[in-house]
Amino acid sequence: MKIIDIDSHSRPRAGDYVVEPEYAHLRPRSYVDARGNIRHVFNDRILSVTTAGEAEIADREGKSAWKAANYDGSLRHKQVTEAGIDLQFVSTGTVSAFNYVDAKAGAAFCRAANNFIYDSFMKPYPKLFTGLPALPLQDIPEMNKELHRCVKDLGMLTFLMPTNWNNIDMADPHWWNFYETVAELGIVGIVVHFGTLHGPWVGKKRLTVLGPDGTVGRRIVSGMFEYSTNILNLIFGGLMDTFPNFKFAFLEVGARFAINLKDSIQENLDQIGYMRDMLAHPLDWYFDRFYFLVDDRMLEADGRLLRYALEELGAEHLFVGSDYPHPDGHLNIFARLRELSWLPTDAKEKMMCTNIETLIGRKLV
Repeated sequence: MKIIDIDSHSRPRAGDYVVEPEYAHLRPRSYVDARGNIRHVFNDRILSVTTAGEAEIADREGKSAWKAANYDGSLRHKQVTEAGIDLQFVSTGTVSAFNYVDAKAGAAFCRAANNFIYDSFMKPYPKLFTGLPALPLQDIPEMNKELHRCVKDLGMLTFLMPTNWNNIDMADPHWWNFYETVAELGIVGIVVHFGTLHGPWVGKKRLTVLGPDGTVGRRIVSGMFEYSTNILNLIFGGLMDTFPNFKFAFLEVGARFAINLKDSIQENLDQIGYMRDMLAHPLDWYFDRFYFLVDDRMLEADGRLLRYALEELGAEHLFVGSDYPHPDGHLNIFARLRELSWLPTDAKEKMMCTNIETLIGRKLV
């Protein structure tokens, strides 16, 4: 049974970003305070914060050995191979990290990050790794140029799209010229990641209690809020009708949120005439192009929550991802799925491999 892991990450060190001399002073850096908290900084923004408590949990669970896999291709190859993974998509750094500076500087760091993925992982291990490139969202011509380079020169298959940039939703017509380039390059599957650690997100102003920029406590709701907003805009805003071949995979946030969201949309479509008139197709026509993550919590208690997701969404709309090498990742999640005796083999194969191939639109392994 083949395994494709579309939800993995990396974190280049400052020296791994090979940029033009005029941008070298901006290289991302990490600072450790007296309590052991690590702040990852780019320009004048805190990109993310790893608290001492999070690091202690990683040590306790044996995941501190994953840290160097953020940049060490040979170590990543060993750990990923031991987990039985046949192909892993690797993204870099913090989502949308370079999208809030001058466009030329942002493009330079996106190029450097994407080159890092290629040189560290894809080039030495072409059968095991591919990339999810970062793009300079602040300049659409630069986005087009970098995506073209990553696909044509580096052999990457798709890209990572943040949920919003400067409060412009990823489904907004603002991006449609870019999506034309996406379609021209033959890309049909778009991988979405919520950008909430330091960027804007739905509800941010009212939920500062969950922590300042860079902290992960906000993910209690931030991912669900962002993805729900994306899905509503994708369905009702016209993008999915305009680009009927596009499919979307939502990383990180487990599929549980999508069950209630779909039910709520359908209930309102049944009751509100003007909403029905906004759609050219039944709701399932749109949801059939969405893919949602099976996370570790869905496998607890013999997969109790997974059973619910299978009943409501179907095995053909779910995929398993590791979130490796984040401290809260789970490289063993594929083995845990295999161990569910009640789950049919064809459902396991869909969630671990064939759904991602359908998303990307080609055989991958």
